[in-house]
Amino acid sequence: MNFWMRLKAEIKVKNTTQEWIAGQIGVPFGTFRKWMTRKTYPSIKEGVEIARLLETSAEYLATGVEIENFSDAERKLVVAYRKLSSADRENVMLAVDAWVGKSELRQIC
Repeated sequence: MNFWMRLKAEIKVKNTTQEWIAGQIGVPFGTFRKWMTRKTYPSIKEGVEIARLLETSAEYLATGVEIENFSDAERKLVVAYRKLSSADRENVMLAVDAWVGKSELRQIC
């Protein structure tokens, strides 16, 4: 299965539409259709945003590799984190930095 097949499958699983995703990431539907027909490709930023909207990872869409070692609770945390604004994400990183230790966290991220 390739990126396009995984993307189509995720859209179906999430019971959403290509039109909705295009609107959410701010691209014309025609542009999104070109991506789906492999005439052009999304930018990395757009690909990451699509993955976020579908509550999956860009890595999964690109490679098919899922994060299998995550518990259900960890997956929920990742999904919740991805829904945060950039300012809130930074606050989470600051809190985790303080708790775990900056050098250890920065090596992970």
